Amino acid sequence: ESEMGSACIDMGGGTTTLSVFMNGRFIYCDAIAVGGHHVTMDLARGLSTRLEDAERLKVLHGSVLAGDVRGDDTVSVPSIEGGEQENTAQVAKSHLTRIIRPRIEETLELIRDRLARSGFADAVGKRVVLTGGACQLNGVGEAAKRILSKNVRIGRPMGIRGMPEAAKGPAFSTAVGLLVYPQISQIEFTPPRFEEPAFLMTGTGGRLQRLGQWLRQSL
Repeated sequence: ESEMGSACIDMGGGTTTLSVFMNGRFIYCDAIAVGGHHVTMDLARGLSTRLEDAERLKVLHGSVLAGDVRGDDTVSVPSIEGGEQENTAQVAKSHLTRIIRPRIEETLELIRDRLARSGFADAVGKRVVLTGGACQLNGVGEAAKRILSKNVRIGRPMGIRGMPEAAKGPAFSTAVGLLVYPQISQIEFTPPRFEEPAFLMTGTGGRLQRLGQWLRQSL
């Protein structure tokens, strides 16, 4: 994928990053300050519940697909007041989707527009890898295909043996990548090319040396 040209979209907690690869090289990056935590905040506000409860509801029941749940499916939402005897309300799962979906669509639309403005959309072709914790929401892959008009797959950590099952999901792609990168960094290293400087001290082969030679020959 990196050889043919592709984009990697990492949907993290506070940001979503766009990386473009071509001919096996990392050629462009961009980021927007919108991520999975903003979905959690939307749920906390929309359901009048605490952030930790909103995060739990997002992880366990969150979806981007409008037709993914039946209209009579409900979840228990703890009240924001808390206390020893928490009051809970029954909320339709479809209501969670109505809160989550606009934020995910906004995020993908912003990334789509950034890629279009970057000038590298043609280099990417139809190949997009989606990773990061927020991409684990049900239906994000389908939403990305629709909004980006590209083939989308979910990227998971690779390159390390013996990882526990909990660390094999997209949420750990960046962490595992940081562990793997030192092993391949020398392969990807490209020595810098130095042009001859316009002016170098006499005796080092630059223009000042040539000027000194001309003065000695002329005087």
